[in-house]
Amino acid sequence: MPGMDRGPTIMISNTFWHGKSVLVTGGSSGIGREACLAAGAAGARIGIIARRQASLEATQSQLRATGAIVETISCDVVDGPALRSAVTVLEDRLGPCDVAIACAGIHRTSWPLDAEAANTVIDVNVKGSINFISAVLPGMLARRRGHICGVASIAAVVGLPGNAAYCASKAALVAFLESLRLDCGPRGVRISTACPGVVNTPMVTDAERATGTLMTAEAAATTILRAIERGRTEIWFPRRTWLAARLARSLPTAVRDWILRSQPRLEQAPPDA
Repeated sequence: MPGMDRGPTIMISNTFWHGKSVLVTGGSSGIGREACLAAGAAGARIGIIARRQASLEATQSQLRATGAIVETISCDVVDGPALRSAVTVLEDRLGPCDVAIACAGIHRTSWPLDAEAANTVIDVNVKGSINFISAVLPGMLARRRGHICGVASIAAVVGLPGNAAYCASKAALVAFLESLRLDCGPRGVRISTACPGVVNTPMVTDAERATGTLMTAEAAATTILRAIERGRTEIWFPRRTWLAARLARSLPTAVRDWILRSQPRLEQAPPDA
């Protein structure tokens, strides 16, 4: 597809994923859905937590058609007690969680600034991830094994116009996971942070698609799964986007602001995205 960068073909390991219990939030669409499909095809037992029942059922049907073992629960990650209950049910059905991928996230524009919309982004992207991780972590610590991966974004590196809440949420998640890694590492639990660049979803603009730098959700998901296999602590990709963000961060403020103001803005995602 024009304006699309699928990235290099990345194969995940059936040996690593086969038989593992993998729980994914936001697994009914986008990167989360593609991660479920890939891990399920590699023999993992998949537990999906997401809000939209219709999308959950469609993803479940697609996975089961391939012979994968999959269970789903409709739940809002912002609801901590409900999320803990969902994790308990899925672990009862699929076995103790081996890999947890916190992929649920939303985008809302932050200009003009709307406190309610901004707080919703923080609630889902940060508090939702914390709720999920806190639900799976005690069991992993007790077993002294397990792997947690949080999906943040290269948007954590620099503030982008119209995206104050989104960038802040991803920066917060990066710092949270980095600190958690220091605590969990000696206790046998791996923590990974995945920071993709712009992935082709309904929230990107046609101008961004025309740059040819977008990844497909499938390519992003397989990159993340491969990083988990390798025990990577952080992965920022595509590399050229990460380097551009790091370069922007190092520029004088006036120059950086001038460059960033000229970038295409992410579109307002639909309310149910």
